[in-house]
Amino acid sequence: MNSAATNPLDQLRDIHLPEPILWWPLAPGWWLLIIMAVVLAAWLVRTLYNKYSARLYRRQALKRLEQLAELESQQQLHQLFELLKQTANSAYPSLHPGSLGAEAFISFLISSCNKEVFQQLDFDLQQALYSGSSTTADNSAQRDRLYRDARTWIKYHQKHDKLNNMKGQAVC
Repeated sequence: MNSAATNPLDQLRDIHLPEPILWWPLAPGWWLLIIMAVVLAAWLVRTLYNKYSARLYRRQALKRLEQLAELESQQQLHQLFELLKQTANSAYPSLHPGSLGAEAFISFLISSCNKEVFQQLDFDLQQALYSGSSTTADNSAQRDRLYRDARTWIKYHQKHDKLNNMKGQAVC
């Protein structure tokens, strides 16, 4: 009767808890999430940088416009239109709007902006630009309106791809 004398409970072992779950190494799902977050962050940084770089010519033109507004010279109007032509050529390199004549260029500026610009020119632009006459440069109301319209056009002219999609309007 030896087998009856041994207690079966003596053969049981103590309860062993599993080892705690460690945070490292990460599960494959976390690695996938980290990779997706890094790719998304890189794409976002690149997109924002490209947008910032694409607007560089606008910032430079606005800075130059402020410098021109401070000048008191007869060449101010000529320099203003030179700046507008350079800006238009930077914005629309395939259209070459800077090569247009004064009236055609003004029409281009009007058609390439959603805001109302250069609608109220009270003087002959050809004569003011090329005759050396200072009558327009002396009229501060006209000069202020031109600078305000130039600033508006530089800030708000349409992107090249939107300009090509304009329906029913002649660009050049």
